[in-house]
Amino acid sequence: MARISIDIPEKQIYTTDLSVRISDINFAGHLAHDAILTLTHECRARFFHSHGWTEINVEGKGIVVSDVAIVYKSEAFFPDDLVMQLFVDNVSKKSLEMVYVITHKNGGKEIARAKTAIVFFDYEERKPCPIPDVFLKVLI
Repeated sequence: MARISIDIPEKQIYTTDLSVRISDINFAGHLAHDAILTLTHECRARFFHSHGWTEINVEGKGIVVSDVAIVYKSEAFFPDDLVMQLFVDNVSKKSLEMVYVITHKNGGKEIARAKTAIVFFDYEERKPCPIPDVFLKVLI
């Protein structure tokens, strides 16, 4: 089986600290795959909030996640402290990729990488729309 590969882009736009919650642990006793996706959402929401936006309101436009990929590098356990770095790549007229790198806060060992394709969306017209200029300026 071919492995998914997620490269780390050059443009880091945000970083935040998170902790593994007990609800993030699966039957094997480590950080669950679905929790990785939840952590990416938390990181992305914090990034938006840091600029006074929400995921459904960047100058009246929102986003949708069109696809997701996760690659595991090592385990994490309750209550490990984590660092999540957020990068952007492949910015186009209406979409971009957000890449998340999750590491242990103590020691920096990489836990996982994830990538979400983000499409800007006009919820009134129910269709994709151009990325707002104010958002693009943050990426420069």
